[in-house]
Amino acid sequence: MRIEVSTDPVAFRTFEHKGWNAASTGYETVFGPLTVQSADAMLDAARVVPGHKVLDVCCGHGILASAAAQRRASVFAVDFAETMIAAVGRNVPAADCRLGDAQDLPYAESTFDAVVCGFGIIHVPQPDRALAEMRRVLRPGGRIAISVWASPSPTNGFGLLLGALRAHGRLDVALPHGPDIFQFSDQEKMKAALAETGYNDLNATTIHQTVKLENATDFIDAVLQGAVRTKALLLAQSPEALAAINAAVAQGVEKLFRHGKTFEVPMPAVVGSGQKRKQGADSVYFR
Repeated sequence: MRIEVSTDPVAFRTFEHKGWNAASTGYETVFGPLTVQSADAMLDAARVVPGHKVLDVCCGHGILASAAAQRRASVFAVDFAETMIAAVGRNVPAADCRLGDAQDLPYAESTFDAVVCGFGIIHVPQPDRALAEMRRVLRPGGRIAISVWASPSPTNGFGLLLGALRAHGRLDVALPHGPDIFQFSDQEKMKAALAETGYNDLNATTIHQTVKLENATDFIDAVLQGAVRTKALLLAQSPEALAAINAAVAQGVEKLFRHGKTFEVPMPAVVGSGQKRKQGADSVYFR
């Protein structure tokens, strides 16, 4: 597959950097209990065992770094948002945390036994460069594991939200151009992207995850607290359109996802993994 990249990478990076510095606390509070549900699957896909040297790229507040530390790995973490690095310092004190760019990792070639990136590849301007950088810092035979949101469908949260946006709002709003959030969001596309950037021994699987809500109206609130691009898309709507989107999403949550007195909205993930070749010359990509 041809990996989509931003047509204006500087503007998109600036937009994402500002957004994630502002959303750090909200993301940890709202999305932390969701994304932790795929942490073990990620580490299993990367075959993380005690003693491994593991790099968590786009580490956020440290979900994967924490899980790797619990497996008694030697943990390193990198993110471009200062508030995220501060959060990892609090949450995973054993981790070596650095401020850095996924597209230009501040580590030497062949440093790590495993590299993991949880829901981060969808937020970089040039995902092909980021995947190549992760490959560069892997030792031969080491494994990468990345996660993304699964494709929107009528039976998951993103499908419900985007359906409401199309029905009651508009998607062509003035935001810096970023790569399609869902370009890796099925198993075959995930494996194709990893193959394109030089990995072999590929695997991909879909992980069931749910966000638990007290009220049907809480889904939009969660996005506004803990997202960046989707939040900006919502805030770019007219007041009338945003009210209609809110109502449609709440109605859908009530109809589809009630679980007793609360609500459980499916937010599945696709986890992909691959290996850096053990033998032979290893071409350097995008350097």
